[in-house]
Amino acid sequence: MSSILTSTVTGINAIKILINNTANKIINPKHKDEIQQNIFVENTADESNFNAGVRIKKVYDDYNDFIKEEKRKISERVQDEQTKIEEYLKLEDLFGEKSNIFTLLINQLYSSIENDVVNNNGNRFNENIENNLKKIISELKNFDEKLSFLEKDVKESITEKIKKANILINKIYDTNIDIKFFPTVQLPNRVDSFIDRRDQLIDELNDIIGVKVVKENNTFKVCLNNGMCIIDDHNKQNLIALTSSTDDKYISVGYWDENEKTLKKMEHMIPSSSLGALLMFRREDLQNARNKIGQLTINFADSINECHTLGYDILGNLGKQVFSISDPEIISSSTNQSYLPTSIKWVSTSDAQDTNYVVFLKNNHWTVTRLRDRSTVEADIYQLDNNTYITFDGIEFKIEGDNAEGNIYMIKPYSKTLNQLELLIVKNDLFSISSSNDLSQKNKNNAIKIHHLNQEKIVNKNETLYDSYRKFLKSISYKCNDLEEKVPFKRNMIEILKNKKISESDDIHENYQKLSYEQKCYLANVKILKMAETIFNEIVDCYS
Repeated sequence: MSSILTSTVTGINAIKILINNTANKIINPKHKDEIQQNIFVENTADESNFNAGVRIKKVYDDYNDFIKEEKRKISERVQDEQTKIEEYLKLEDLFGEKSNIFTLLINQLYSSIENDVVNNNGNRFNENIENNLKKIISELKNFDEKLSFLEKDVKESITEKIKKANILINKIYDTNIDIKFFPTVQLPNRVDSFIDRRDQLIDELNDIIGVKVVKENNTFKVCLNNGMCIIDDHNKQNLIALTSSTDDKYISVGYWDENEKTLKKMEHMIPSSSLGALLMFRREDLQNARNKIGQLTINFADSINECHTLGYDILGNLGKQVFSISDPEIISSSTNQSYLPTSIKWVSTSDAQDTNYVVFLKNNHWTVTRLRDRSTVEADIYQLDNNTYITFDGIEFKIEGDNAEGNIYMIKPYSKTLNQLELLIVKNDLFSISSSNDLSQKNKNNAIKIHHLNQEKIVNKNETLYDSYRKFLKSISYKCNDLEEKVPFKRNMIEILKNKKISESDDIHENYQKLSYEQKCYLANVKILKMAETIFNEIVDCYS
């Protein structure tokens, strides 16, 4: 690996020197005026000079276009990764700040149960235990507020990026029209400033949505990286912010399809640059964060509920639930052919997974997909009294009546978990301390079991609350650190390519050969870097 990187760095340094030397020769030609007469196509030029001039100019234009496209590709990745770093740091700060919920505060709760109930023979939820329970709920609600603020902040950033992209699209389109109809013959040297302005605007747009320029048959197009044309000589395609009337945090991006006269979602067409990074962060990382904290919350709350409702108080009565936990949320697709009554509830929170779901009917068969990793869940499905029951990952989803082919439902288990978590007990309520309802054989077994829950593997049945929380926090840090290592290198690549635009010199053939050689050197180094990065990532994956 070291030899590959050494060779690559050496190659980059060499190509930088070559480009600088050639550029200096080109910038300072000996007979600049004479050369320009051979290059510019004039009405008075004979056929041989005309063809030679066109061919020579095309060589340099192709090279400059190549350099610009390579610089834009790298800049697109830098903007993408830098945006992700900024958002990861915010998320990391939030989870780092709130790590006390599943360490200090919950341990204080279990300690108070041990001291006040187990050791001191208490049989009620005294003021100390009640206050510890209220502190946990208060901190979880505060977590929800800060996570919601981060979600709304990302939504506002996406909205601003869409507005800025539209301004740039309009400016590029207008500048392109100016260039197309510019009187080049009368003012041969003036059009360059318009072309430079268009290039700068395209660079700015590229940093937001990622674009590529296509020149063919005297046409000029700006396309998204998936090939969709957003600007050509005759049309432009602006972006549209898509929001939801039922979810004030939701935002996506779409466009108006003039042919089909309909609004279409295009989030998948913008996978990178700053807007793509924000959309991905909102769609994946923010949602994963809410799902993880929601999963840990119901694992904690329901583990206490389950233990407490299985025990008996000093009067021999079964204990009651300590927490009220919200049910998952159902969102029916606007494309559904039928709108049927639905309901949903938790039946086993110990099976809860940190993900949203899509449930859909295709070919008369229900499929449940975890959105976290796009895996299919083996759901338990049965019919009863013309109702469909679908059970998966501790959730029971009920649909009343006959379903239509193609019906789709989004299931969000934790959208309301933090905000709606409530304490059901009050001070001096009886504590279900015993595992027996025989008043002559009372014990502390149930209270002991409850106060040991912080040591139990209740998350996915293989992790404690503390371990699962720290593991998620470390995953955010790893993503951030990984990107922080890559960005400086890519910024250096941009610097190498900057200001390398070249013009024709007095020794056309010699400089063309040099440029051709330099281009091949650059491509070779890019391939080596790409292979080195692939090898390095594979090694990291093997040992991570």
